[in-house]
Amino acid sequence: MGGAQSIHARREADLQIARGSEEISAPAAESITLCSVAPESGSSSERFFWLEEATDLTTRLTDDCLELVLEKLPLKDRRSCSLVCQRWFRAEAQSRQLLLLSANANLSPNLPDLLHRFKHITKLALRCDRSSASIDDGGLLLVGRYAPQLERLKLKGCKQITDQGLEDFSKLCPSLRKLSCGSCGFGARGLDAILANCELLKDLSVKRLKNLFQEPDASVRAGAGKLRRLCLKDLANAHVFQPLIAGSTQLHSLVLARLSGDWDELLAAIPRRLTELRMEKIHVGDAGLAAISAACKALEVLYVVKCPQCTNAGLSALAHGCRSLRKLHLDGCFVGRIGDEGLAAIGQRCPELQELVLIRLNVRSASLALGLERLAICNSESFGDAELSCAVLRCRELKKLCIKSCPISDVGLEAIAAGCPSLVKVKIKKCRRVSAPGASMLQSAREAVVVVVDSPVAVAAGMDLERRRGGPPALAARGPATSSHAKTRFSFLTGPSNFVACTLRRMAAPS
Repeated sequence: MGGAQSIHARREADLQIARGSEEISAPAAESITLCSVAPESGSSSERFFWLEEATDLTTRLTDDCLELVLEKLPLKDRRSCSLVCQRWFRAEAQSRQLLLLSANANLSPNLPDLLHRFKHITKLALRCDRSSASIDDGGLLLVGRYAPQLERLKLKGCKQITDQGLEDFSKLCPSLRKLSCGSCGFGARGLDAILANCELLKDLSVKRLKNLFQEPDASVRAGAGKLRRLCLKDLANAHVFQPLIAGSTQLHSLVLARLSGDWDELLAAIPRRLTELRMEKIHVGDAGLAAISAACKALEVLYVVKCPQCTNAGLSALAHGCRSLRKLHLDGCFVGRIGDEGLAAIGQRCPELQELVLIRLNVRSASLALGLERLAICNSESFGDAELSCAVLRCRELKKLCIKSCPISDVGLEAIAAGCPSLVKVKIKKCRRVSAPGASMLQSAREAVVVVVDSPVAVAAGMDLERRRGGPPALAARGPATSSHAKTRFSFLTGPSNFVACTLRRMAAPS
């Protein structure tokens, strides 16, 4: 009966419209709305249709369910959702765990209201422009007072925060697990207080702290000794962290980049549990590599980038002790101190090596490890067609291959097409002797392999080829831009626009 009455009501309403009536009657049991649509081009009359009254289905969700849904949204969409209604405004605030704020001086008066609204945040980032005055010790104290549950804090450009402010904050946030600071006003004493009062701290990143240079006799101690990752970059007096490095017995990852001083002696006290070590532009030589070999038997990832004091002797010493290496990145800066001798020692004594990146090194294929799965060679004057052909024959397990600015030609591409049965992805860039027909040949010969060729000749011919494994061939003339489906599996000290980093990110993407 209800369905028949509804149909009857609709028919009566249609008759009223046809008669030009302005009022529409409907049964109380069913709410009906008249909606007008703009007339189509060439039509002289308006079209009308019926829609039942919209129902907000989110009212059937509990607050907890709504918060879980909002947690899955990106920050931009969360901000838009918070403007829908008062309930969504409250739910978005209750479910937010990350808060990004511009840490200008005028933020301090608003911090109590902001942190009262977002009561459950565990991650906070405060960033200030170089040209602006930042929040001071009082602002940081408000953060500790209204958000004692913080687990992660990032400070950037907060030059008005001093050692005393950081010390007072550390007493209010004992649950802090990760601290990242750069270009701030505090120094060694404030960091020492953080390590002493925040016993759960496991990750510390320190960059560009100028006040360290003004405290030559200061030191940063290990505190509770639970630190698992330490990153030091662009510091003029990084030796103040020596007690921290030596006392952090649980340290697994250490990043040292662009630091002053001699690090050979400091590396002698390196923790024995270290599995990842990255060194870039620091004064370290063969003595430092020997110290790493003696202490870090479980080392799996090693980066030696732009450290010209390292030679084949140091690399050979490293191979004797660090036999669990899985990833090795070397940048020789064209000085010629690292070559086939050191790489041969690595290949013979490190059977678990899977990823090898060589930049600005003159090497031969005979020194490469046999079990490699990922290989990148950049700016090598000695790596030509003969070396590439030999590498293809030696590295039968090779899955990812990157070649940049090397004297290879179409002959080398033919060797790739005939070898490497496990190959999944290959990229050739800035190899001037590679031609468009050679790139097309490689694509046709290896249909199941992702092939990207970006050489001056190929680009001039409109050739930047990419084929997905198991899918139809894709032909594009895009130039050197990275594909949108790329996802990072490997991390590098080099920037995101670097060829090696971009290429291996592409290779890490699922086919």
